[in-house]
Amino acid sequence: MPTARGLSAVLALLVAVGGAVLVPAPARAEEPGLLRVAHLSPDTPAVDVSLTSAAAPGTVLTDPGPVVAAELAYGALSEYREVLPGSHAVSIRGAGSGSAPVLSARVDVAPGQVRTVVLGGAFADLALSPTDDDLSPPPAGTARVRVLAATTEPTVDVSFAGGLVPASDLRPGEAGEPLTVPGGRYRASVTGADREVPLDLAAGSVVTLLVLDAPGGGTTLRPVVDASGPAVRPAGGVEAGGAPRLPGTALTTALAAVTGAGSAAVRLGEEATAPVRLRLPSAGVDAPLTGTGLDGAGALVPPADPLVAGWFTGGPRPGERGPAVVTGHVDWAGRPGALAELSGAAVGDEVVVERADGTETRFRVTAVDRYAKDAFPTELVYGATAGAELRLITCGGPFERGSYRDNVVVTAQAS
Repeated sequence: MPTARGLSAVLALLVAVGGAVLVPAPARAEEPGLLRVAHLSPDTPAVDVSLTSAAAPGTVLTDPGPVVAAELAYGALSEYREVLPGSHAVSIRGAGSGSAPVLSARVDVAPGQVRTVVLGGAFADLALSPTDDDLSPPPAGTARVRVLAATTEPTVDVSFAGGLVPASDLRPGEAGEPLTVPGGRYRASVTGADREVPLDLAAGSVVTLLVLDAPGGGTTLRPVVDASGPAVRPAGGVEAGGAPRLPGTALTTALAAVTGAGSAAVRLGEEATAPVRLRLPSAGVDAPLTGTGLDGAGALVPPADPLVAGWFTGGPRPGERGPAVVTGHVDWAGRPGALAELSGAAVGDEVVVERADGTETRFRVTAVDRYAKDAFPTELVYGATAGAELRLITCGGPFERGSYRDNVVVTAQAS
């Protein structure tokens, strides 16, 4: 049965699965961090949150900076905000108040670090406490959950129908050990609630379950999705260029695109929000989109038509939280493919994904990388993310033995 720990310790835990520890890739020195604020004080009214660089040692902060989360109420969390590595000042004041902040905290963020600043305690004894979050992806087909007690109940238990117990005897401000569960639907019982709470824990997601005081008395359970990723992560690099392959390969690829082999299939014709076109004007990319999936070995396959790009139906859609993945050929049988000029993309370029209903989502390129297929960074490319992101993948590098050695990966964030 999970044991309780102080909130500041729980969020930093790594998850051990099958004897192996899933460790995020080392952060680059210039990699930004993520920061958000959680209002978990039951008797404190809504607040405005400001964020700015921390004052130099020995000086006083005179300007709390812009409001980054307005009217943040009890039980609410702001969206993760990208921040540069360094020291930051998080300040709160009453919602809509023009007065000076009533509480501030210095928060240090290392490259690639993810932190939540918790506004907790009773109104008469408020505190801002920075904690570390673990957004590393759970094992394929599973979700990772943790329970956080933010209620006035002396202790709380949370259990799922079927015998899983994510938390037991948690006191206010404590959290249960992270628990890895099969992705799917659950019914949860929580101390102080008069009925079970339905939960949908999508495979590939990282979820915090907040135990809160209910408006009419008792408690309620609120799920917060911290990060999302594909239910089943593709394996290895992507074969997206070169000469025609063995007979039957094109048919297998086409079937994968239709059925979503190894993923959750989507009937595109019945879905008004399905992505139907990809545009990256600066690199000359303008291609129709269709669904695609995995081959029998678990590798992502581009559509059989080299002039069509494919979005991976086993993961988030473009614009949803998590890394939406699009792949397409760089060339095929000597002719340019849908993503022929992808390597010409640059940081800051705009990417547009159009949907069947006429709406669109816009992204900005944040990185253009090239990886050897035999050393493809699966976790880095397909791992869960806190925001809506896009991965565009094709082939690149030297042409060796009928295929390209590398994959070009363009990373973009929703703008």
